[in-house]
Amino acid sequence: MQVSPSHSQRQLVSGKVGWGWRQATYPICANFGFAGFLILLGVIARLFQLDDPRLLAIAGLLFSLGFLLGIYTAKSVVEVCRQNADYVFSQWQLIALVSYWLILITGVSNDSPLTTQTFVAMWWIVPAAILIGISSNLMLRSLRSQLAKTNAQAAPAIPNPEALNVVAYSDQTVLVSPSPLAQQPRQFNSLVLIVIGFFFWTMLDFSSSIRAIIVIIFTLTGLTGFFTWQVQLRSPEKILHLRFSGLWGISAEYAIDLRPFSRLSLVKLQEAGGELSWMQLAGSSSEITLPLAMTMLVDQIKGKDDDNDQLGQTLREEFHLAKQETECDSLGLAHVLLPQGAGILAGTAFTIIGVFALIIFPIETKLSAATVIAWLGVCIVSPAIARFFLKLVAPNSLDSDYRDRRNKLQPWEMGTALLLLSIFLATRATGTSLSLSQALPFLTLICGWLSMSIGVCIFAFVRRTPLWYSNY
Repeated sequence: MQVSPSHSQRQLVSGKVGWGWRQATYPICANFGFAGFLILLGVIARLFQLDDPRLLAIAGLLFSLGFLLGIYTAKSVVEVCRQNADYVFSQWQLIALVSYWLILITGVSNDSPLTTQTFVAMWWIVPAAILIGISSNLMLRSLRSQLAKTNAQAAPAIPNPEALNVVAYSDQTVLVSPSPLAQQPRQFNSLVLIVIGFFFWTMLDFSSSIRAIIVIIFTLTGLTGFFTWQVQLRSPEKILHLRFSGLWGISAEYAIDLRPFSRLSLVKLQEAGGELSWMQLAGSSSEITLPLAMTMLVDQIKGKDDDNDQLGQTLREEFHLAKQETECDSLGLAHVLLPQGAGILAGTAFTIIGVFALIIFPIETKLSAATVIAWLGVCIVSPAIARFFLKLVAPNSLDSDYRDRRNKLQPWEMGTALLLLSIFLATRATGTSLSLSQALPFLTLICGWLSMSIGVCIFAFVRRTPLWYSNY
């Protein structure tokens, strides 16, 4: 993993990047260790049932290899927390992940259920060892840090880390983002949820419908939770740049020209007693409502009697915006409540349809290369479809400026290709004369997963998408 490149031509003027990074590694260490030992226990339980000493010896070698990889990878985890950056896979990691994934697809193509279960159990040893290795390295670093503080004479007291980082640079650029303690544990723990979700699908013996629902809930919760956000304030150009990182279409960037706006308003809903509020850029002819993912964090940070949050105060000072606080009823906030409510309703509908499809209709229960590829294809294609439906029900949501110029293929194209490949493999597995009754379980699994994934992604995008409204 590597950290996003920094700007070498500018110098730090004020603020501290990564304040609170050491505290952020503690929950990461705990969650990685718990997930690693959970996976390892499931693997050991299955291997002991086979009672084959050779498999246990091979498992020990694989665990040692994964543990060393985890110790090496932990350095990058610490560096990401230190710089408060988004998680970026390096080239060698992508090659290793693709190779390991192809090994799984090859192994589960075997027709023997017992052989497939044995292979999958062995396949999970390396991911479990990597998680345990990362957790062990982080724990040792924490213990060394605590010993160093204990041995130091008259060590200065370290204040509590701020929930928001405000950093100013020499090129008149100001960056505002959650502190490492506020966002790095969520980012890394989301990766753990993705891994745990797929582990449940391949290793648990629950009811097929319950198992299918659990795996997609864990996976999509991890996928949509795997993000960081950052606000870049460029005072000379009067540009407010919002950036949300993420995988497979979750990323989004918005460049907002602030010249038409003169006020930063905190609008509260009267019917909710002030508990629901939105931060808006207001001008004479238009308004832009900032994403809830940012303003809800601000609400959690502020004290009950504190009206001066860091994000709002920084925006007002850098762009000379007037401060305004208002209360509106539902009619006055219709341009905000209607699109967000429509998005929540659409997400709920897709999720319910997916759950009922997986419960009512027969689904594919056999672990095969087709189901593995279908799971990955659903995860990749669902964010793009969710954005399309959100734009339909909330047409005043801003379009993302993000374009992945490194890849010629868009995520939805890769996801669609994987889904078509999975259907082709399922067809080949059942013969050339595939009837509707034979295809229905596999297609139901894809449709149920896809529907639930779209719903969860819509929920996430409702919280991360600015809304535009014209007064005329």
